[in-house]
Amino acid sequence: MRLNRLEIVGEYKSIRGDRENPFVYDFVDSHSNYSPLCLVGLNGSGKSNFIELIADIFGYVDRYYNNQYICKEDLTYDFEIDYSINDAGSYRSIKIIGRNSRLDMFTLVDSVIRDSIQSGYHQLLPSNIIAYSSGHNQGLSSVFAKSQFQYYEVIRKQAAFYRGFQQRYEAISGREDRSEQELSSYVRERYRANSNLFEVPRGIDDLDDYFDELDLGEPLTYKKANLPIGIFTDHSFNQLVFIYLLISNNQAFKHFISEEIKISHLCGFELDLRLSTYRDFEVVNDIASRLIELSADSLGLPAMGCPPTFNKDTLSGVLRFNLNHNFFSSFERLYLDTSIFLEHLVTLIQLSAKKWSSDECRSLKTSRYIRNVPNVSGGLAPIRFINTKIQLLEPNVETLYDRLSDGEHQLMQIIGSLIMFGEEESLFILDEPESHFNPEWRAEFLCLISKYTDLHNIELIISTHSPFVLSACKADRVLAFNKDEEGNVSVQSPGVETYGASFDSLLTSVFDLDVLISKKPKAEIERVIELQKLDQISRNEALERLEIYGDSFELNFRRNQLRRDASSQERGNE
Repeated sequence: MRLNRLEIVGEYKSIRGDRENPFVYDFVDSHSNYSPLCLVGLNGSGKSNFIELIADIFGYVDRYYNNQYICKEDLTYDFEIDYSINDAGSYRSIKIIGRNSRLDMFTLVDSVIRDSIQSGYHQLLPSNIIAYSSGHNQGLSSVFAKSQFQYYEVIRKQAAFYRGFQQRYEAISGREDRSEQELSSYVRERYRANSNLFEVPRGIDDLDDYFDELDLGEPLTYKKANLPIGIFTDHSFNQLVFIYLLISNNQAFKHFISEEIKISHLCGFELDLRLSTYRDFEVVNDIASRLIELSADSLGLPAMGCPPTFNKDTLSGVLRFNLNHNFFSSFERLYLDTSIFLEHLVTLIQLSAKKWSSDECRSLKTSRYIRNVPNVSGGLAPIRFINTKIQLLEPNVETLYDRLSDGEHQLMQIIGSLIMFGEEESLFILDEPESHFNPEWRAEFLCLISKYTDLHNIELIISTHSPFVLSACKADRVLAFNKDEEGNVSVQSPGVETYGASFDSLLTSVFDLDVLISKKPKAEIERVIELQKLDQISRNEALERLEIYGDSFELNFRRNQLRRDASSQERGNE
């Protein structure tokens, strides 16, 4: 997947354009030695709003073309986005045009519209939009929460139907003069209002006859809810990636954690589930029943057993999993494909939408930007990974995943996600991904990505303040953001070749720093120089005072200047 062009007319936060002067950016493709799109600029320059805009566009398109979701058509901007995507082995250029919140999708040939696409929209969208932020980027997480809320609404409505049916069934089942008309009318009305969420048994030709002759059994089955293509990752998702890749025996990830993090293998993990408020969700009961059986088998409990730390009635408590022969044998029987296990756990993570406040939900129901929603990851989550046990190589000890450093967690989450979704057409958005890294990992970050992941199908966007990252990106793929006094955002070339440039050069040429040391010691050094110029201290005393500071270009420049002046004075005295 590769981005080619973006244009908007209207306003999304600080990104603005009008009909006469739209906001336009043409992305330059990496034809060889793939380079990520690298966004740089001062705080408040608009780069965060730019990545949020891209996520917002694809999130809107996902909801618009998903017939299970409600997509409120009230965007505050029109847009055109062009991208290339691998469709069944061949690359196709796609254009999506949004006008007055209505969408049209086209294929392009040589940047010219060729055909209008009338079906199969999701096949031509990125399979995944994965976002990672080292901090609490509420603007970015709120964008993804809009689709997460719609996913939750689908399974909530399905559960509400079955709950309503059961109540009506129980109300009439004990009566001698019971009439099934009320039940039939209820099912008929709900099906007509939500045919995208339910289906009738196969072979039914006349729906009216079917509903009129409805027996008291379960009348409809729920259609599988379509997960959003966008995921905003957090610490829980980090552990999910880690556990999933090791359970599925992903060799690339095992090689990575062995070489870089010095982890040998996963020993076991626990799931803290809080699903009591989701018990009438059919999909939740199915997921929980499989997890209970998998846990019991791994612990060697009798058939149909349940761990004593878990309550099957409330679907709450802790499930422990030992990674042994029983676990993998049961896993293969229960899931057949590891992707089902992944989908089940992602589904449980998505359920956190239930705990959002009514005010937050009102903001998320609309497609226009109202405000950031601050609490989308707060509160008690329906699923938490706890006591994840790992075996280290150096030293050779067993420890807990949570005892690793923030930098190790950060690197594993990013590399793991790239490995996990790297075989699909994916767009990754990384917001300051290097913040917790040591200097060595910052310098090696993109080298590590290239070493352990395949970027052939991935478009990677990195927003950064780090010259370490920028030095590994080619200038034609660098977007330098500026905001003028009127708040207008512009995107320009950095003006210099960034690939392979030294860090001090990038700090001055791209990040607009006129000094390469902290301002506090700089001010102290300048004060020493000023005192010497005023003859309040001698040159020798000034040189002695400057000895306490670490080595830097600024210090050496001023110290050498003092020494030259002293030598000149000595020669003059001779």
